[in-house]
Amino acid sequence: MNLAICGLWQDERCRCRFRYPQYCYRRCAKSWCRCCKSCLGAQRTQSGYADHADRSQTKCQIELHRTCSHSLTAASSLKLRRSLVGFGPKSRYLGEPAKTQEISNLKNTVGSLKRLAGRSLNDPDIQIEKDYVSAHLVDVKGQVGAEVTYLGNKESFSATQLVSMFFNKIKATASAELKLPVSDIVISVPPWFTDVQRRSILDAAEIAGLKLLRLINDTTATALGYGITKLDLPTAEEKPRRVAFVDIGHSNYTCSIVEFKKGELAVKSTAYDRHFGGRNFDKALVDHFAKEFKEKYKIDITTNSKAMVRVAAAAEKMKKILSANAQAPINIESLMNDVDASGMLKREELEELVKPLLERATGPLEQALAEAKLKVEDIDAVEMVGGCTRVPSLKERISKFFGKQLSFTLNQDEAVARGCAFSCAILSPVFRVRDFSIHDIVNYPIEFNWEQSPDIPDEDTSLTVFNKGNVMPSTKILTFYRKQPFDLEARYAKPDMLPGKTNPWIGRFSVKGVKADSKDDFMICKLKARLNLHGVLNLESGYYVEDIEVEEPIPEEKEAEKKEGDKKEGDKKEGDVSPPIFPTFLRLILPMTLWLLRGHENISRDSSNMLTTAVSKT
Repeated sequence: MNLAICGLWQDERCRCRFRYPQYCYRRCAKSWCRCCKSCLGAQRTQSGYADHADRSQTKCQIELHRTCSHSLTAASSLKLRRSLVGFGPKSRYLGEPAKTQEISNLKNTVGSLKRLAGRSLNDPDIQIEKDYVSAHLVDVKGQVGAEVTYLGNKESFSATQLVSMFFNKIKATASAELKLPVSDIVISVPPWFTDVQRRSILDAAEIAGLKLLRLINDTTATALGYGITKLDLPTAEEKPRRVAFVDIGHSNYTCSIVEFKKGELAVKSTAYDRHFGGRNFDKALVDHFAKEFKEKYKIDITTNSKAMVRVAAAAEKMKKILSANAQAPINIESLMNDVDASGMLKREELEELVKPLLERATGPLEQALAEAKLKVEDIDAVEMVGGCTRVPSLKERISKFFGKQLSFTLNQDEAVARGCAFSCAILSPVFRVRDFSIHDIVNYPIEFNWEQSPDIPDEDTSLTVFNKGNVMPSTKILTFYRKQPFDLEARYAKPDMLPGKTNPWIGRFSVKGVKADSKDDFMICKLKARLNLHGVLNLESGYYVEDIEVEEPIPEEKEAEKKEGDKKEGDKKEGDVSPPIFPTFLRLILPMTLWLLRGHENISRDSSNMLTTAVSKT
């Protein structure tokens, strides 16, 4: 065994103190510790990691991949038990410590971080979130935020700031596990996130000092984790394998239809219910026991926030027990006014309580099939992920809808994080993994609007550039004929499809330096619009095309051809042999300056910056 291959001394130990490593079984020219199964070479190599951020709202999963030279060799999984941020008189609490002190510090503990990002205080969805967030929500420069007492002072933090604090905890956890500084990250978000919500996550990652390689949709990450390890996928000439991924988490219900071929996946459709998940089952239980305890013990827990939180925690445990048992008890000591509360519930009673919720269970499934233009018989497999898919009544309804047995081959809690880790490995230069193409789709149609040119009275003033279902990422070229500078706006074409009452406006762009040519003719302006890997719209570059007429002589003919031509044209005079001159058009592509004003009515105009992009010659 030659340890010098990976730069280790013969007597160097692994960080777990085991002295004698063995040769790496993955044949990557490194040494593999028989004790902790860690690659010693990886301990001195740059490592990457991926995070599946807050998919279940209350928990966060971190998936770590270590590098061994340029090969992917080992992975480990960590859990931050709770996605919470708490504030105290002396310090800040993140993750599990925040959960520990939540009941005693309700007004200074903030949850539902994912659903607060990029939203405004008057959004109807935020009014729903007030039932699940114990801290006082306020407006912070156009965004929703939380007012808390921190270090003895009243402070207001925006949702973006709160998310960045949590990302800092993720970064510290990963660094502690790897014993190395880390920066590369892939974060998953729900597919219904809009441009402003995705930008909020991008800003939070930047504040935390993380290099965000990709914002990937939850179900797309799940599909990647499922397909990249499959060796029996059909070839390009064969019929694709169609799989329905059903993800029911803490607050989300998403269904995606994905087609697999060797080395690639293509998302055909995605449908969702933004208010269907485990917390809705918990709320039904809390409401039931609030009535029961009021009649039985003469206490009203709805007037005591601490009592409500304790009952909600007990209801969550009861729900899990009822998933595997016919009945379950609930016991809470000194719930309120020194009263010990207890109760019993059967599974049939729970199903009756959530009957209105169960009736919506097939809605996203029907919509996903309709948008993919497929029938139930066209689906080859149904993969279930998410903690709420353990509910027997849900599994029964979904299985009955598809008419086939459901598949649970993926880890229900870690499937999305694993897909994020693979995506991070694909995008990071540190790793070498199997090539696998990902073709996601646009969930909201995006259109551009512009001012009508006074020289073109019948010109259209709007165009849907990215339609729902288009492949993402994608680039489109917009061509305009103008004699003066002009403005155009990007917005969502169908505002009724957006979550809550999100402003459909995305951004405003000003095109400068446009003028008529010497002949008072139009300038041909071309703008490059791109929907990138993150699902964020950018007007990346612009240029104008100018036609210039020049005179170019025809090259002299060869001597033989010239003599032959002289014989045929004997009557031509000796001074008439000069070559004729023909006009030639040269097309010049010149750079153009774009002024971009990106903002949102929910974001303070003071924080919106005027950016100048000088585009190089193409």
